[in-house]
Amino acid sequence: MHREKTPDGKARIAFIENCYQLYEQKMYQAAYRILYDSARAEDAVQDAFLKLMKGRVYFEDAASDDCKKYIVTVIRHSAIDIYNRKKREQEIICFLDGKTDMDRLSASENREEGGGIKDLISVLPSRYYDVVDCLALKNLSVRETAKRLGISEENVRKRFERAKKRLKKEWNVSA
Repeated sequence: MHREKTPDGKARIAFIENCYQLYEQKMYQAAYRILYDSARAEDAVQDAFLKLMKGRVYFEDAASDDCKKYIVTVIRHSAIDIYNRKKREQEIICFLDGKTDMDRLSASENREEGGGIKDLISVLPSRYYDVVDCLALKNLSVRETAKRLGISEENVRKRFERAKKRLKKEWNVSA
């Protein structure tokens, strides 16, 4: 049975420790099946445990089916968040040169005229730069970006699309 209110500190710590002992390897495996990258899978497990520590959900029995289902949900969301972050980063690289692997990021960081993603997007007007920075680099959602910039969600999407077109054009001209 779970409670929405956080228990005292000792019970909370014991719950997290029990979850770690019971589920750490299973969480890693679940994350790896989504990410296919051991380092990112480890990051997902760490993120999931941070969410569990900060969260308000508590199960008296960490081995219960309800707890297991909750843990699986948390790790999947953590892994998907990491996957989406990687996808956004790849999207920037992809529309710059048509490649989809992250090795291009390293190569672009070593170019004389560029120093990484920040330098590549620095050619954008501030209205586009801010959107790309929030979405792709800070990993904010469209809603969070819209709120932070004080514009509509549709405007965020449109600016991101225009920024990609502009960067592609800029990249092709200077390459």
